[in-house]
Amino acid sequence: MTHDELIALANELRALRERWGAAAAHAALATNTTLTAEQRTFVEAEVFGEATPAGGGDTITAGNVTQSTAAIGQGATATTHGSLTVNGTVYGPTVGLNLGTIIYGRDPRDDERRRLIWYLDALANDLRALPLRGLDTQLAGAQGLDLARVYVLLATTTLLPLATGSRETVRRYFADDALTKPAEAYDPERVLPVEAVLHSIALDAERDSPGLILHRAQAATEALYAHPQLVLLGDPGSGKSTFVRHLAWALARRALDQAGPETALRGWTKAPPVLPLLLPLRRLAGALANEVAEAQTVVTLLRATLAGYGVAQPEDLLTDALVRGAAILLLDGLDEVVLERTAEAADRDTTLQAVQAFAERYPQVRIVVTCRTRAFTPALKARLGWPIKTLAPLTLGQVRAFVPAWYGELVAHGHLAPAQADGLSADLIATIAESPRLRAMAASPLLVTLMALLLFRRGTLPRDRPTLYEQILELLLGEWDKVREGQNLADALGRPDWTTARLRPLLDRLSYDAHAAGSSEDGRGRLGKSQVRDALIEFFEAAKLPEPWGAAGRCLDYIEHRSGLLTPDGTTSYVFAHLTLQEHCAGRHMLLSRDPVAQVLARRDDDRWREPLFLGVGVVQATNPFLVEKVLRVLVDRREQGKAKPLARWYRDLILAAELGVDRDWTYLAEQQVDVAGLQADLRDGFVTLLADCDQPLPVAERVRAGFLLGDLGDPRVPVTLAAWQAELAQRSTTFGQPAGYWCYVPAGSYQIGGWKKGQAIATLSLTAFWIARAPITVAQYALFVAEGYGDDAQCWWTPEGWQWKQAHKRQQPDVWDDARFNGANQPVSGVTWYEATAFCAWLTERLAEVLPAGWTLRLPTEAEWEVATAYDAQGQRHPYPWGEAAPTPDLAIYDASGLDRSAPVGCCPAGAAACGALDLVGNVWEWASSRFNAYPSEAAQEVKDFIRDNLNVSWRGGSWYDSSLSVRFGARSMLPPRGWSDVQSIRVVLSPPRSHGCREC
Repeated sequence: MTHDELIALANELRALRERWGAAAAHAALATNTTLTAEQRTFVEAEVFGEATPAGGGDTITAGNVTQSTAAIGQGATATTHGSLTVNGTVYGPTVGLNLGTIIYGRDPRDDERRRLIWYLDALANDLRALPLRGLDTQLAGAQGLDLARVYVLLATTTLLPLATGSRETVRRYFADDALTKPAEAYDPERVLPVEAVLHSIALDAERDSPGLILHRAQAATEALYAHPQLVLLGDPGSGKSTFVRHLAWALARRALDQAGPETALRGWTKAPPVLPLLLPLRRLAGALANEVAEAQTVVTLLRATLAGYGVAQPEDLLTDALVRGAAILLLDGLDEVVLERTAEAADRDTTLQAVQAFAERYPQVRIVVTCRTRAFTPALKARLGWPIKTLAPLTLGQVRAFVPAWYGELVAHGHLAPAQADGLSADLIATIAESPRLRAMAASPLLVTLMALLLFRRGTLPRDRPTLYEQILELLLGEWDKVREGQNLADALGRPDWTTARLRPLLDRLSYDAHAAGSSEDGRGRLGKSQVRDALIEFFEAAKLPEPWGAAGRCLDYIEHRSGLLTPDGTTSYVFAHLTLQEHCAGRHMLLSRDPVAQVLARRDDDRWREPLFLGVGVVQATNPFLVEKVLRVLVDRREQGKAKPLARWYRDLILAAELGVDRDWTYLAEQQVDVAGLQADLRDGFVTLLADCDQPLPVAERVRAGFLLGDLGDPRVPVTLAAWQAELAQRSTTFGQPAGYWCYVPAGSYQIGGWKKGQAIATLSLTAFWIARAPITVAQYALFVAEGYGDDAQCWWTPEGWQWKQAHKRQQPDVWDDARFNGANQPVSGVTWYEATAFCAWLTERLAEVLPAGWTLRLPTEAEWEVATAYDAQGQRHPYPWGEAAPTPDLAIYDASGLDRSAPVGCCPAGAAACGALDLVGNVWEWASSRFNAYPSEAAQEVKDFIRDNLNVSWRGGSWYDSSLSVRFGARSMLPPRGWSDVQSIRVVLSPPRSHGCREC
């Protein structure tokens, strides 16, 4: 062949490799028998980055790298960053210089560079295709979809600053002058969350133009770059594994000097290249089955990983990369490691011990561990002690980016015309946007994928997750029923009356067995061929099929050739096409078994069975809603098998029952004649008991979850209706520390205020008796005021300055009122200004006027009242914390150590109650006072009626979920102007008799 012909062949093979992988290109080259040995070596170098042994030719020198285009051919890069000295002819692009120099601490030798390039190229090609794993193999073939084209940037729940400035400065980010709706270019409904305005907070006291800080989402890649050791959490189907896969692929491409728009990683623009090392944690757990948890086990597996990609002498490359911190270790799927050690695998804690040991030996290596959110327990968190980030649900902006890309892949594979893809994309996005249930489901990348597939195949979408999976299964099993190459499943079995529907019970049982084993690296259970064959024989015998042994063999052969739901995994085993489908079928088996309640109770503590349990309950709901009721009742009941459940067991059962009710839709269950009212009443009572338990056996995350569930059911701890407010007023106690309900009594007296830190003034002030609310005002309590207090006829409740501000800014509700992070029914209302807080108090006072003693009011506490209610005990002694002298812990208060990204429902830390009985006085949210910040402590007992001067600030007290432990002390104070607001402050009210002095306007 001529040189030009060799270059043309190399280009064809390179395109083949890019499309179908290195193995396909190697196979094509092997079939070409016309090449000489020298020509074959040249083509291999062109396509796979190999180099011939040194032996004459051009010299590549340090600095600018000059390559011989005669030897390299078209497409070679003339220069690259870094330095390398090689004597000899180098065939193929000179890539890997930067990473090679970092790894070895010098110019890599030719063989070192060749091994590095080989690994990076093989890894990138291995990861480039995103397999559908049998979901619909006819769409993308065996190679799957193009990962780079369908991947959508994932975000975490962490917020980062997007812009800061005056209202005029940030006006361009909004579509309206009131700054309530983001402009289209910054709307999370339209653009990716890293570019969208997700949240805003008031900053300064500039009259009529308070400064704002706007927030966007943090990209998952930004989180990884910011934290060299990180735990990344996400719900099932949230894209954790795909994220890791895409990251490894992009880093491999970038290390090959193939950076471009498709390999861009948010936050990594200036990052040096690193060697990506991908290791499923189930594989590590398997290696630790009979080993001590130590770093060397991880190293040995990584060496085997490199060798598996054909890297010769992998220990040299690996050791240098680890020692110099030129690698990133991607550890995927902690939740797929077993809870308890078996003969085949170590448990999660042991597996993390090995990870921890590795991190201590190689502290310079970046490491990320992925896990399902619920599976990462406080014990596992304590084991690592690493920063934790959580993948955020997909926004509609991300859905808008993903769906056209997904259908675009069908265009690339010849299944759709471009116009058809555009139409399906528009239909799916519009349907998701219009349906609250579909929108909730579309928070998961996996479920959006399944929706897109079903809409393409069937033209309609179910509104329920289990139904969605059922229809996907019908599609897969329907492929077995289709006649292809003259045969379908019935033909293979020799029974024309048989369809895949007859095999469902067997497939469900095999799924259950596979999930129980969970032996593959990604959590799918590996089923031995003999195991499947025996199950088929037994099943066909029970079905009275003639020659069940022969039928089983033909069925297995048919499955192997058709693939679909159950696919071959090597030569001796099978796996299910996707973990989610395995979980769905396993859940069907659980709930359709002879004793489904026993199955639920046996599996309720294992988070690997949570998803099968939820899906199984969804499957049976349509045909047997009373079984759902039975499951819920057994969980809600305080007793089990005639004995009282341990408290922790009962509390967790309550949470599980409530979550199942929400998942199955309480309204739909009621329509099916399930006793929803009785179940919800018992759940409310149980949750009130749980949240009042000062000897709490549950960690804060579970208590907070219980609080949110109680809010959805209607939290009876706080009065919401006017009738409930009246009832609470009627039963208030006048005994300190013994509240009869919502109101906590604080007696009159002289109290010391201030002096919490060295040099701070102290004042002794006299206070009349008052009652302080047991909790901050909740969203549900404030909702009645939103309905009445913002209209044009509501001026009577607002201060003059407050009304002027409200009208000027067209204020209709608190700033974060529509933010799902802050609008839980029993979360403290957030985003309220002091003007709004005082208007709420005036409105509530008027609404309760008939039952209030003459002249009594509901208002914001003065700083002195807040401090006395918080700091003083029954003996008149004051302490730095409501509970006494002990330092804060998440059991006592909600602050940054609690690990929340929002405020908690009120009253989740009963052990941190003040002596008067009030909850959440420190932590969770700051609380507005009615005192001037700069007048403390001498005027801390004076109530300010209105702020009419621009340079005055109002006090906050208490600290919040966002703050450190330093802010949950009594002495911690903060401030904002009366028109300022934030998502970290709220309202608490006091009930006060008439005051003869102390009120003022500023």
